[in-house]
Amino acid sequence: MNNSSSLNDVTYNKIKEDIMNMALEPGMDVSVQKLSERYGVSRTPVREAVVRLQQSGLVEIYPQRKTVVSKIDLQRVREEWFIRTSLEAAVVDDFIRKCSELVADTMQELINKQKKYMDKKHFIEFYHKDNRFHQLIFETAGVSLAWYTIEEVASHYNRICLLHGKMEGARQSHISQHENMVAAIRRRDVEALRQAVKEHSGSLLEQVNSMSKQYPQFF
Repeated sequence: MNNSSSLNDVTYNKIKEDIMNMALEPGMDVSVQKLSERYGVSRTPVREAVVRLQQSGLVEIYPQRKTVVSKIDLQRVREEWFIRTSLEAAVVDDFIRKCSELVADTMQELINKQKKYMDKKHFIEFYHKDNRFHQLIFETAGVSLAWYTIEEVASHYNRICLLHGKMEGARQSHISQHENMVAAIRRRDVEALRQAVKEHSGSLLEQVNSMSKQYPQFF
């Protein structure tokens, strides 16, 4: 990779991370000039990043006027939730068939680490452990591309998760749901795991409703 491509990727990843963790809030003005100054890079990599972020649904460009961080679209959240839930439930059979005790132990270790990061000050760490927990399901099932697709598509879904965690911290029920999933995995109970996946995913919809009422400026 040449230096130009590397700088473009680094710039894109930094801006995307700040949008996802709400350092750049929904509705915020993010002109190329402002982003260039914020991240200390020239306009070219910022312009490239903004185009990619628009394609991901994270920024909106109004030609000759302004560029803003997209507000969280509730309909899109529900569609992204549907994609994620459908794919995760669909890989359960292959996951159980290929899952070893080592994978189950690793998932339990991730849960144990999540317990240390439940307050809102450390929610980013909690979120990363959560993502790794679910990523392991797809990797073990042999469908890593499906997880990559979810991560690329689910920008509004993931912002809801991060907004909730940043404002409220993690819920104990989130930990309990993960533990129920691991218990089903150890029993090699496909249907119990599938049901646990759906229950876990469904809890997000409660967050959607509460967050949109509590923080309407982000929606």
